[in-house]
Amino acid sequence: MTSNDSDEELLERIAAPEEENKRLRAKLRWYEGPHTPPSKDQSNADESSSSGDEDDDDSARTDGGTPGRKPGHDPAFRNAPDPDREVEVTCGCCPACGEDFDESVGVSPRLVEKIPDPQPPVATQYNRHYYECDACGAETVASHPDCPDEGQFGVNVVAQATLSKYEHRLPHRKIADRFNQLHGLEFSPASAWRATERAARAGRCEYEHIRTQIQHADVVHVDETSHKLDGEQTWIWTFRTDQYTLYAVRESRGSDVPEEVLGEDFDGTIICDGWTAYPAFSRDLQRCWAHILREAEDVADDHDQAEPIYRTLKQMYVGLQSWLETDPSDRQRTRMQESVRKGLEELVNRSVSDGPVATLLGKIEGGLDHWLSFVGEPAVSPTNNAAENALREPVILRKLIGTLRNERGMFVHETALTLLATWSQQGQNPYEELQRVVRNNEMISPDQAVPEVASG
Repeated sequence: MTSNDSDEELLERIAAPEEENKRLRAKLRWYEGPHTPPSKDQSNADESSSSGDEDDDDSARTDGGTPGRKPGHDPAFRNAPDPDREVEVTCGCCPACGEDFDESVGVSPRLVEKIPDPQPPVATQYNRHYYECDACGAETVASHPDCPDEGQFGVNVVAQATLSKYEHRLPHRKIADRFNQLHGLEFSPASAWRATERAARAGRCEYEHIRTQIQHADVVHVDETSHKLDGEQTWIWTFRTDQYTLYAVRESRGSDVPEEVLGEDFDGTIICDGWTAYPAFSRDLQRCWAHILREAEDVADDHDQAEPIYRTLKQMYVGLQSWLETDPSDRQRTRMQESVRKGLEELVNRSVSDGPVATLLGKIEGGLDHWLSFVGEPAVSPTNNAAENALREPVILRKLIGTLRNERGMFVHETALTLLATWSQQGQNPYEELQRVVRNNEMISPDQAVPEVASG
């Protein structure tokens, strides 16, 4: 082996770990970046676990917090229900010596809540009579509210299967096992899938009603996250108001999606992050302060020039929050908007070198028209936490299911998530609401109900 060969091998061995280090550093930057959701931020969890008592494993938490409520909070107790019946539990003699008791000297009540044993399925045959009109010749088949036009399973089975999938996050195989074990009902994973599809088709009218309500809202929180459809990249969007939440799975992440969902004539305020699709759709925006504060803090950790920028932004935000609690007048709000905007303009005019600090100032400058909408409009929130919270459930389901199989899966996914999220917001019982929509709206045909996925 020549000296040149030895040098080349040595350089290759040196280059290999350097490439690996670059890859790991890039991955670490993603996990610790300002846009990484708290559920994926591993840095705080690592620091908390390393600083705690190593022997106290039972109370360790992965989110950096401590178990239970914070000190000083009043305890929370479950409300005891009124008893449906009372049973007198007596004893005839002393278990210690056998002496007979004359009468009890008191009562020690204990309330026990039970549920009935799971009931076996009831098979009902509906003999649907059909008729032919003597006058016009039209044929009519009699209908019954508990007899679906398709499938052999009733409303309760459909509602429970849908809840099991989207509320309890069970795979179709586990849903089938549940019905088999609890009720002795022969139910396959394919049956579970068809039950959720039936619920989605029946609830699509309500889905469209929710979309109409959101289109007329004054304020809408909007956000999006990636998803897979048949292994290909798509996006699941959420549109949320104080009463309604709507999900839409689309191939596009562009401004065409809010235009489609909200309508071209939408004139409300959109609360969003800095994604370019939103200003391309509407000028009436509120940019999320939580995002820019996280990003400013992240840059300040690595660059001293950004530290005063982050400090100024945080002081502005905290000060505005405190000032708004005084319930200022419209005129005071307008004057405050103008004053704080000037402060932001002075901030972005700072002379800094190129790099992350300049990029941060560019983002602040790019949103000058949208950072302070919440100051002038009382109904507008300064952060997009509502939409980010709404995306948590789809993100968890994404981890479990991996990909939606086809457009039918997309249709079921966005419809079921929308209905359950909205009913939860409104304090409705999701099981009763599912029973209602399935019983009342199963007349929609599959061809009418399932739309094509909107392309980008």
